Amino acid sequence: MDILKQGILPKALGLFSLIGILIFPSLSLAGLEVTNPSRKYEVTTIKGENLPIMGESTAEYSVMAIEGGKLSPIPFQFDDLNVKRLIFVPGAVVEVDGKENVVEAQDELVFMYRDMGFKADSATVGSLEGAIVSEFEITEEGVSRYAYLVKGNSQRSDKVYAHYDFETGFIETDTYTMQFDPNNITVWSDWRIKGLTGTKSAPNVLDMMKARFFVRLGFFKVTLHNALIPARTIAVKNGPIRSIVEADISIGALGIDILKGGVSVTLTPQSIRYPIFAFFPKAAGALSEFTIDVTIDHVDFDGTKYKTPLGPEEPLIAGQKVSDKVRKQYTNDNANPWVAISSGHNWDMFFISRLSEGFDPVVSALYRDEGAGDDRNEPENFKGSSAEMGLRLSDIPVGNDVIFEYALYFGADLWEGNDPKKAAYNIFHPAAVVVNQL
Repeated sequence: MDILKQGILPKALGLFSLIGILIFPSLSLAGLEVTNPSRKYEVTTIKGENLPIMGESTAEYSVMAIEGGKLSPIPFQFDDLNVKRLIFVPGAVVEVDGKENVVEAQDELVFMYRDMGFKADSATVGSLEGAIVSEFEITEEGVSRYAYLVKGNSQRSDKVYAHYDFETGFIETDTYTMQFDPNNITVWSDWRIKGLTGTKSAPNVLDMMKARFFVRLGFFKVTLHNALIPARTIAVKNGPIRSIVEADISIGALGIDILKGGVSVTLTPQSIRYPIFAFFPKAAGALSEFTIDVTIDHVDFDGTKYKTPLGPEEPLIAGQKVSDKVRKQYTNDNANPWVAISSGHNWDMFFISRLSEGFDPVVSALYRDEGAGDDRNEPENFKGSSAEMGLRLSDIPVGNDVIFEYALYFGADLWEGNDPKKAAYNIFHPAAVVVNQL
């Protein structure tokens, strides 16, 4: 988004069990190999201002790519943006910016990088129902891949990459399933990565997300965690590429309003993003402490490697004791707002932060490891925290409307051995798309 610096099994399960897709396959639908691990499930985004159909209804348009020598439909969706410059969810609180289902400058057309294919030749184009309006081209490491914006073609792909059940809170994607609290989108459990064997303590690799607000006013101190924070789920938009769930958030403590706003959770096979639109009232400036910690708790994964963008090249190893002096060397900063873990089971994860321009709290790395002697950090669904990683926001400016985001990105071999920095760069810098007008 341009202002950023960057869910008993529910009925939805039956739909997705028909798909039967292997975890992290190496080939795209269209036949071009995706060799870069961080691009396997990357969502390719094109702003409306870069499309030659500004002001037109989205209904007549679709996206196609070469598969088996012919142009075939691939999954796509048009997303309106709201007045907060986040994805608009019909039925939610935040109003649409402009008109629904009409292409405007701020709106987004999205499809999967992996579904792009070879360049279409003139004979293929000539035999197509409808007309090609634009050619989308991405070239990386000497390989070009293409997709096409088509008008007047009735074909649509039946592939669905993500679907969130509003009634049950269950999400299924190509790569994982998860159970959210249907009444609180910040509370989830039973995250299962498809094709990944669990541990002796649990059938999955991750326990829960822990969000904590630490608030102090003089001698009085309160800690709020996400199970106690009102985050009322309002509405969902499901598209074949991504699901967006909007919720209200309002937080107060010690008689002071701390935060008013909401969250627009975006779910894809590669990421879980929590962009929060928030107003921190000036009254919160009277607090002597106001800190937000968000961490992800792994389950019994001794041997997991942990790295930060700054600090030693050798990773911390979960379950191994190290001195406080060594731990403190593993840091990040506002220019490098991420931490990463490599599970050793061909599955890696990044925890990152994005901040809107002008919002400049201090971003710092968090790491806890019960297996290495740290105190147990409750609550937990499964005993054992090896390890727990995340980010802290401190010195939070007040009195302004802001957007800040916590996000998880994950996949097979994102570290490509022992170095997460290339994947971190790619996460913050999606593949650039050239729009060729035809």
